[in-house]
Amino acid sequence: MVPRDDFTPHGYLDNPFHSWKLNPSGVLRSRPPLGMGWHVPNLGSYVRNQFQYTAHLNIGLRLDDGLLLITPEDFQRWGCALNSPLHTRNRFAYNCIVPSHNLLVRAVYFLVEEHVLGCLLSLTSTRESGLRVTCYIQHERIHNPFTSRLWEHGLYGRALPAGNLAMLGIASEGDVFIHGWVAVDGGPAPQPGEVIYTVSQAELAARLRGAAVASPTVTQADPETGWQVRTLTLPCTVELTEDGEERRLLLLLARGVSLDQSYRRWREAQAGFQTALHQREQEDEAFWERAPQLSGDWPATWRRGFVYDQETLRMVIRPPCGLLKGPWDGMQLQAPRLVLAEAALDALFLSYAAPELAEEVLLTHFTEAPHPNLPCMREDGSYNMVADDGQICGTAPEWGYPLYCCDLLFQRSGNRAWLRRLYPAAAAYLRWWLEHRRDGEGWLVYACSWESGQDVSSRFGPQQTGGTLIQHVRPVDLQASMAQGAAIVARWATILAQEEGVEEESGRPPVGLVLSREDWLAEATWWQGIADEFTVKTRRMWQRGWFRDYDSQRQQWSSERDAMHLAPLFCGVAGWGHSEQLQEALRHPPTHSGGWAPLCWPPVALTVIGAADAAGLPEVAAELAAQFISDGYRHLDRRSFTAEEGLPGVTREYRQARWHGAVPEYVTAGIEGYGWGALGLHLLLRYLLGLREEEAGKLTVRPMLPRALRRPGSRYHAGPIQWGAFALQATCTVEAGDQYHFHLAASERNGPTAHWEWEGRWGEGRLIQLSSS
Repeated sequence: MVPRDDFTPHGYLDNPFHSWKLNPSGVLRSRPPLGMGWHVPNLGSYVRNQFQYTAHLNIGLRLDDGLLLITPEDFQRWGCALNSPLHTRNRFAYNCIVPSHNLLVRAVYFLVEEHVLGCLLSLTSTRESGLRVTCYIQHERIHNPFTSRLWEHGLYGRALPAGNLAMLGIASEGDVFIHGWVAVDGGPAPQPGEVIYTVSQAELAARLRGAAVASPTVTQADPETGWQVRTLTLPCTVELTEDGEERRLLLLLARGVSLDQSYRRWREAQAGFQTALHQREQEDEAFWERAPQLSGDWPATWRRGFVYDQETLRMVIRPPCGLLKGPWDGMQLQAPRLVLAEAALDALFLSYAAPELAEEVLLTHFTEAPHPNLPCMREDGSYNMVADDGQICGTAPEWGYPLYCCDLLFQRSGNRAWLRRLYPAAAAYLRWWLEHRRDGEGWLVYACSWESGQDVSSRFGPQQTGGTLIQHVRPVDLQASMAQGAAIVARWATILAQEEGVEEESGRPPVGLVLSREDWLAEATWWQGIADEFTVKTRRMWQRGWFRDYDSQRQQWSSERDAMHLAPLFCGVAGWGHSEQLQEALRHPPTHSGGWAPLCWPPVALTVIGAADAAGLPEVAAELAAQFISDGYRHLDRRSFTAEEGLPGVTREYRQARWHGAVPEYVTAGIEGYGWGALGLHLLLRYLLGLREEEAGKLTVRPMLPRALRRPGSRYHAGPIQWGAFALQATCTVEAGDQYHFHLAASERNGPTAHWEWEGRWGEGRLIQLSSS
C-alpha cells in the first residue's frame, strides 16, 4: 500500500525524461507555499550548469473577499496547517487546512507528459455557511537571458481569449508557457478573473492588498543578476454552498517552443490527464506492494524517512537512454551519470523493495560499460572522470565495495542465471585493476583521488585537483578491497562450477558465460590466490598499531589516521589481534580526509559501521547506525528550510557535522536527490533488526536495537522485505532485562506463510532456514 503519512510539504517529482547530455529536460522541485515546477537544466548547485530557467505552478487564495493567502508568510501568519499526505516520485500532494474558515485545500501534482505539469486542486469546506474561494493560479518564472542562443530581449505575459488560460513567453524568440485551469467536477462553472502580471509573488500579494504595483516591462531584469523574474496569475472563483461540498479543478502548465506547440500540449493534457494519473498511481501501487515500510514504535521521522529514501532511489534509477539499453543508476537527479560506487550502493538499498530491478541496473553498468574499469560517463558515452594525464577513470573497488554489494544481492536470491551474466564483467573489472593499477612492486594504487572516490583526500598528499596523479601512494583500503573482491569472485566461480554440472545433467540451455567445470574451478583457484596475496599485503600495512598508507616516493608510512583505514576489518582481511587493538578507534572513529566526521559520507559510514560489527562490537555498530539514521531522517522531515540548508523530503549527498561539544549532529547536505544517502535503509535492516544474508533460502537474524529504542514493551516492525523468493515481515519487541522477542514471517508469492518466534539477548542470533531448496 502506498504510504500515507504526515510528510514534509517539500520534495521532488521525477522527470524520467531528464538526462544531462542528450535531453536536459529539468528537475521538478516543490516551491512554498503550494507550488511545484521545473528547474532547467537542474537546481543550479551542480558545477557549470548554465542555469536557464525555473517555471513553477503555485496557488494562492482569497476567502469570502477577506482573508488573503499568497506568500508562505501569509499561510504561516494565519495558522494554516500544511503537510504532504502523499509523497512519491510520481505524485506529490499538499494538504492545507485554513482553520479560520474550516477549509481543506488539497493539491496533487503529477507530470502528465514531459512538457506538461498537472495539478488536481480540491477545495472542501466543513462550515455550515457557504464559502466563496478565489484561487490565484500562478506561473512563477525566473529566466536567465545569458544562457540563451536566441534572439531575445525580455518576457511578455497576457491572457488568452478563453479566460482560463494565460501565456508567458520570451520576446521575441523563445519558449512559450501556457498555464490555466478547468473544472473537472461537473459543478457550476468557476468565474474567471482578470489576469494579473507582476514581477514576484510578493508583489502579487501587495497588489491584491491594494498597493500600486506596476506590471513589469518587457526588458525589466534584476540589477544584480540580470535574471528576469515574472509572476503571471489567473484568478478563478468558486462557491462552496454546502457543508462538506468539494470543488475540483485541473491546473496545467505546458511548455513549448511556440504558442502553437504549448497550446496543443495543453489541450492534449486536458484530454489525457486521467490516463496519465492512473498510470502514475499504478506504478506507485506496484512498487509499494513489495517495498518495506516501518510501523509500530519507530520514531515518526524514521517511519517517514524510510519513505523519502526509497522514493529518492526510485528517482535516481533512470530508463534506457542514449547508449544504455537497460535501466541505469544516475547517481543523482540533477545531472545523472554512471558511477559504479553509487550504482552498486543504490542497487543494494533498492533491492529490499525491487530486487529484480536492482539486478538489471547492476547488469547495465557492468555489461554495457565501454571499458572493463567501468569509467564514469554520461548517457551519450562521454567520460567525466579523466585524470590530469588523460587516463580514463572509474571508481575503485574500495569505494562503495561494488562486488560486496553484488554479493549481498546474490546471497539473498541465489539467482545463478544473473550471476553467470554478471561474472565476466565483474571478473574483468578486478583484472583491469590488477593489470593497470599495480606499481612496480605489485601494490595497487590510484591514478588520482577521483578514482578513489575520496576526492582530494589529505591521505594522498598535496593535489591541485582530484585529477592530480597520486600513483606513489599505496592505500591500505584498496589492497583490502581487492582481497575482499577476489574472495567473492572465487566463491562465485566455485558456485558456477557446481551449476555447470547441474545444467549438463538437466539439459537446460546455458545463460551467460559458458565454461567447463574444470575451467570454473581453475578460475576459483586463481582468484583465491589473488585474495590470499592481497590479504597478506594488507596485513603488512599494519604499522605501529594502525593500518597505514605507504608513500613509495618518500619510502615512509603515513602518520595520518583516516576512517577508511578501518576497511581491512570491513573486508574481513584483518589479522589476529588487529580487532582488539582497534577497539577504541571503533568506538570513537577518526575523521575522514583530514576533517570530515566519520559518518558524513555514506561509503565511509558503511565502512566504519561494518568494521565495528565485524570486530565483535555489534552494539557500537548499532549506536553509530542509529545516529546516522536518526540525524538524517530528522533533517529530511523538517517542515521549514532556508536556501543554505537545502530542501527536506529528498535524500542528500552527504552529511555535515554540527558539533555540540564533543558530539556531532549529522545534518543532511550536498546535492539534492542523491541515491547513496539512503544508506539508512540498509543500516536499519542489517545492523538494527539484524537481518544477515547467508545463502539463498537462509539467513541469520541478530537484532541489536540502540539503547534509546529499548523501552520495554516497544514493538518495531518492518516489512515486506524482499529476500530472494520470499517477502519477510520482521517484528522485534523489547522485553525486560536486556531481552528481545522476535517474530519473523516469510511468504513466497502465492504460497503459504511460515512463522518463527523466539526470545534472546541483544546481539544473539538465530539461523533461519526459509526453505529446503
